[in-house]
Amino acid sequence: MWLGTTPHNMRTIILLFTGMLLLGSCNPKHTQQSSVIIENIDAKKFNELIEEEKGIVLDVRTPEEVSEGHIKNASTINFLGSDFIEKINMMQKEVPIYVYCRSGNRSSKAAELLKENGFSKVYNLKGGIFEWENKGYPLVKPDTTQDEKIQQLTLAEFKELLKTDQPVLVDFHTTWCSPCRQMAPIVDRIEELHKDKAVVLRVDIDKSKELGKSYKINGVPVFIIFKNGKEIWKHNGIIAEAELKKQIDDNL
Repeated sequence: MWLGTTPHNMRTIILLFTGMLLLGSCNPKHTQQSSVIIENIDAKKFNELIEEEKGIVLDVRTPEEVSEGHIKNASTINFLGSDFIEKINMMQKEVPIYVYCRSGNRSSKAAELLKENGFSKVYNLKGGIFEWENKGYPLVKPDTTQDEKIQQLTLAEFKELLKTDQPVLVDFHTTWCSPCRQMAPIVDRIEELHKDKAVVLRVDIDKSKELGKSYKINGVPVFIIFKNGKEIWKHNGIIAEAELKKQIDDNL
């Protein structure tokens, strides 16, 4: 026994020492990483989860593979593309991601990259599209219709468009993003409804990088309302048509 200690004090010292060891062994980075879930699931479970429509379906195959058919409402980012990391970081990180490829190999690697880049929950389709089709689930052909309203703009061009006394609603958008495509007809209806009262723009942020950087567009879709050239409202992700309309109406 240490000099000057009692059995009670000795127990206290041991408990304190043990607590310090436990605290010292905690790695904050590891704790954050361990809170991220990557779950490999079969086609049945994958279908059930995406039917709930609470996340983003992500197809990481090549454009040639995607052209043969994809899961409905899938965002498409080529895992083999040099801009894969850049593009996944434009998706919402707080919602579940349902990722798949042809057989499950690339999507497993993509799931790890999603985890490393801060996504909160990732589900990987075991067996990929092969398993999906074997279980009888449908694929859809990609919509090849060109969006004539999506624009490529420089920062200078954009600032010129803001020089109006009307409110300006900007939809920062990409062609590969499924939530962006889902919002496009809503934005079109709002544009038609507010014709001559507001300006509505849809900007391709993939092709307008200077603009995206200037306005800190870190995800898509992003909606911003400007008035007299100044940002007065901003929303990330899908939004209800009624809410988007209200924001415009409140600023007419």
